Amino acid sequence: MKNTVLTLLGIITLIGLLNLLANFGLFGSGGGAVAGSAGEYDYRALSPQQMDSLGFRAIAEEEGLEISENGEINFPKEMVDKIAKSNMLPRTIIEVEKDGGWEFVAVTSDNFYIFRRAK
Repeated sequence: MKNTVLTLLGIITLIGLLNLLANFGLFGSGGGAVAGSAGEYDYRALSPQQMDSLGFRAIAEEEGLEISENGEINFPKEMVDKIAKSNMLPRTIIEVEKDGGWEFVAVTSDNFYIFRRAK
């Protein structure tokens, strides 16, 4: 019985030590690889206002509407459905993804849109 307890204690200690070494990145693909994978991407966060601006500009350019020097766009009333948030958001995400190889990742709880691309 005493040998079994000592054997189990030795195995647990060995596994704990190996796990610690893996987390320090000395061998294996433990925590060091996870921390290193964050360094393989560039991240970009866009506010809701930035996303709306990109979406409105993309739709205005597609429809041939004039954009003033101040960035103001006058949309006709017939385009209300096209510029609704639910219809414009997928289009805006596609526009950002086309601009430099960005990939949509997530939306935060405060509506910031997170994109990433490989370095």
